Amino acid sequence: MLAILTFAAFAPALRAPFQFDDIDTIPGNASIRRLWPLSIPLTPPADIATTGRPVANLSFAVNHAINERLGANRRPGEPDPNTTFGYHLFNLLIHLASGALLFGIVRRTFRGTGIAEHWIEHSDTLAWVVTALWLLHPIQTDAVNYITQRTELLVSAFYLATLYGAIRGWESTDRSARLGWFACSIAASLLGMGSKEVMISAPLVVFLYDRAFRQENWRTALRLRGKRLAYYLLLAATGLWGLWHIVTGARAETVGFNLGVPWYEYLYSQAWAITHYLQLTLVPFGFVIDYGRDPVSVLRAVPGAVIVTALLVATIIAWRRNPKLGFLGAWFFLILAPSSSFVPIRTEIAAERRFHLAFAAVLVALAVGAITLARRLTHDHDRGATWRARLSPANRRIALIVACLALAALTFQRSTLFANPEALWRDAVAKVPTNPRAQHNLAMALLEQDPPRDKEAEAALRHAIEIDSTYLPAWPNLASVVGIQGNTAEERRLLEQVLKKSPHYVQAMQQLGYLLVSLDKPAEALVPLEQLSAEAPSDEGFIALATVYKSLGRPVDAVVALRRAIQMNPDRADAMSYLGATLTEAGDPASAVPVLEEALAHGLGSAFVYASLGLAYAQVGRLDEGLKAAYEGAQRAGNDPAPLIIAGHALLILERPADADRVLAEAARLHARLAIDPAPALAWKQSAAHP
Repeated sequence: MLAILTFAAFAPALRAPFQFDDIDTIPGNASIRRLWPLSIPLTPPADIATTGRPVANLSFAVNHAINERLGANRRPGEPDPNTTFGYHLFNLLIHLASGALLFGIVRRTFRGTGIAEHWIEHSDTLAWVVTALWLLHPIQTDAVNYITQRTELLVSAFYLATLYGAIRGWESTDRSARLGWFACSIAASLLGMGSKEVMISAPLVVFLYDRAFRQENWRTALRLRGKRLAYYLLLAATGLWGLWHIVTGARAETVGFNLGVPWYEYLYSQAWAITHYLQLTLVPFGFVIDYGRDPVSVLRAVPGAVIVTALLVATIIAWRRNPKLGFLGAWFFLILAPSSSFVPIRTEIAAERRFHLAFAAVLVALAVGAITLARRLTHDHDRGATWRARLSPANRRIALIVACLALAALTFQRSTLFANPEALWRDAVAKVPTNPRAQHNLAMALLEQDPPRDKEAEAALRHAIEIDSTYLPAWPNLASVVGIQGNTAEERRLLEQVLKKSPHYVQAMQQLGYLLVSLDKPAEALVPLEQLSAEAPSDEGFIALATVYKSLGRPVDAVVALRRAIQMNPDRADAMSYLGATLTEAGDPASAVPVLEEALAHGLGSAFVYASLGLAYAQVGRLDEGLKAAYEGAQRAGNDPAPLIIAGHALLILERPADADRVLAEAARLHARLAIDPAPALAWKQSAAHP
């Protein structure tokens, strides 16, 4: 029933579109488009959410492969509402799996040795209450509904699995079962290290759990011998993989002390953020998808600093007096430490998803406190009978059911917001009006509307720049909007202006190159596109560069650029078709044939591909195949004269002059209707007839 209720609470977002970082992490991530060899999905590109998190990237590759099998992957011009469903469902299943692990950990902990008798009888109730509230609370919507935050879901699941495996191993009396559970714990820790940096504290948390619930004192806890020593050494060794991603700078563009945010500003901002998360758990209203990048003021952080310091001191004292309570505090702070301490994360000052797993410690503390209070009230000599009636098992069950339903309703409402990008970002703008990124993402949501709401998007983007002119993404997107409206001069000015601010800003370089190509200024486009390909190579950039090279009469360079694009993204069927046509025009049809056949195998059965393949077949003497492909290209051409010209050329080589005359005449007619000079088509016809 709890699983069904959780599913229902998050259901409105199951078909929510890609948001925010999702675009770069999933549709824009070439490394997830192939599952094999594993080295491809395990090596995500730089500067996206899965950089340095290969296990999370692999999970997205699995989703992509399933979508491919089901035909649900979104392609340009072919939006499919089912594209995101599998990703969202995967996230929700991970959340439920984490809930099951959390239930097991709490239940077995309160049934363990050294636990007072009255807690053992409450172990099932405690586990159920904590798990239900943890699964259903709306503070979890950020981690579950925002697809990219699978990194947080995965690391939480592996964190819990690491501790659960250790507990089962300690409890097992059978040697093989014990070794199996310890192996599962170590494997989970290793996978967690490849999911997110939070996992780095997991081996220490397992040791602290051992001390708090299984060892009498620190002396016995530190006496590591035999199999216990081997387990801890292997568990600690898994952290080397996590450390490797950190020291090699996988997150260097977003995390570090040299990114413009002083560590002390970030530290006191985190004191505010942690207190804010605690407030949201008790008063579940006021959630925000994006708090922005700016640190909070010192005065605003003072109450949080006092509360967080008090909690930290209480944790230290608890380790001396009651290690079991001390463990709860350690769990809370060690999980939050990688993201919410003094190491600045430049991209965001706070994020509710960071509280995803730390929240469990808060719920355990609240549940233990509630049961302790109930025991004292029901054992009170004067009012015990009254409180026993009020806190009867039936009343407690009713109260819990009401709480679960209320939280599920709030989560349902919040999930509904995720399904509507415009509403989601209007909500963020209203709650954090000084956040330029919220304005920018609102503009992107407006541009996704049908038809696009260009004017409103332009206003939001200009507002973002007014708030913070150093927020670079708003500039090229504003340029795109004014370009859509036909103001190419303003578009170029905006792009050149942002490149003065940041000469190596990839998006602006790429967009300026495309603009200059569209304005028929390939010589001017060459500089930014060559710079782009050198500094930030991408399949898109190389395809644009190939276009420029062809316009400048450099087909050999165009072929090299297109091969680089396909090398970077082996699924770029459009690049294959372009390469095949370029090779054919350059007089190398033998090399063009396999490339064009590969484009067809990738599902790009366009008129252009068939016509180009017909021409290549004709030039290498594969006459029957050439005729079939040329006729197919001509039949699929519709109102596009380009494939008709190519098909007509092929038919002339294949000695079908009547068909060639008909096809090229249709191409000339379409040229005339489109107000384009028909001379190229007629000239091609004439040159093909008399080679």
